[in-house]
Amino acid sequence: MRVGKDMNKKTDRTISVIIPVYNVSQYVLQAVNSVLEQTFQAFEVIIVNDGSTDNSGELLEQHYSKISNVTIIHTENQGLGEARNVGTRAATGDYIYYFDSDDVLERNLLEDFNTSLDKYGDVDIFAFSAESFVDDINVSDSKPKKLPQYWRNENVLYPNGISAYTGLSKNGAFFPNAWIYIYKRELQVSNQLYFKPIIHEDEEFTPRLFFVAGKTVVTDRVYFRRRMRLGSIMHTKRTEKNAIGYLESIHALESLVGKADGVASNYLRARIVSHLISIQMIKMNNSLVFSQSVEAEFERLYQTYYNFFLMLAKKNLFAYKICRYFVRRLGYKALL
Repeated sequence: MRVGKDMNKKTDRTISVIIPVYNVSQYVLQAVNSVLEQTFQAFEVIIVNDGSTDNSGELLEQHYSKISNVTIIHTENQGLGEARNVGTRAATGDYIYYFDSDDVLERNLLEDFNTSLDKYGDVDIFAFSAESFVDDINVSDSKPKKLPQYWRNENVLYPNGISAYTGLSKNGAFFPNAWIYIYKRELQVSNQLYFKPIIHEDEEFTPRLFFVAGKTVVTDRVYFRRRMRLGSIMHTKRTEKNAIGYLESIHALESLVGKADGVASNYLRARIVSHLISIQMIKMNNSLVFSQSVEAEFERLYQTYYNFFLMLAKKNLFAYKICRYFVRRLGYKALL
């Protein structure tokens, strides 16, 4: 692990940046370089080549195999979630950050995070903002009028993850994406929190992490730039696997309802409703016929939460937040 001369106040803090890689040879060098150019120096980079069939693995070995704080792991293709798990098990840092291999990181993220630790003491979660940009390589005539953004719109220290989940949800600023959080590694290890081998793994993972977390810092600073690869993403068909991913996420949310107070519980249920609508849209837009087990589970959940959805429509606050979420979700469904 590289430790530079210009260390901040507390030199024993270290960060593991985990980067799963799969068939992103066009972008992976820019992505990894944006991590290695961080102004804070006490970090390691663990790159997990998840069975790439292009030359991503060769590029990684050629450019990074001799860098002291970089570890490259080659595995068979197991999916994004398991690639992150492999990196987590290999990590030695006090904190973990999951970074995607086709995006761009602002060079002061880790330094500003460390400064936040100096200010607030050790925290369990550091949440920040992100913005999207259009990939120039695959610019399309069907470019969306507006790209999804991930703005927090607040700078707050929450006493625990549940209050942070509630506050962020209230402000329409809770996003499940793992790449806009830095987590304490011990929080994951002690609670055996790992990603499931599903699509939409962040939707299942991140709420569970929040509900076992202590102090949580939220900043509106933008540190992450998400690349929108329009040429490929807009033509990606959804399948039953997408629906299964949302069903698994709903099961995780249901397990948290009993741990939450009334307000947090309602935001969990509202998120469940949003997932049910997403499943229905996947089915309709792709003309899918679900398997018997998936259809039965969807119907059970629909019946369970139907009255809650009606109740949401009668409450202005929830109706506004949920409708805004649905408009964003449905408007960008080809991009998310």
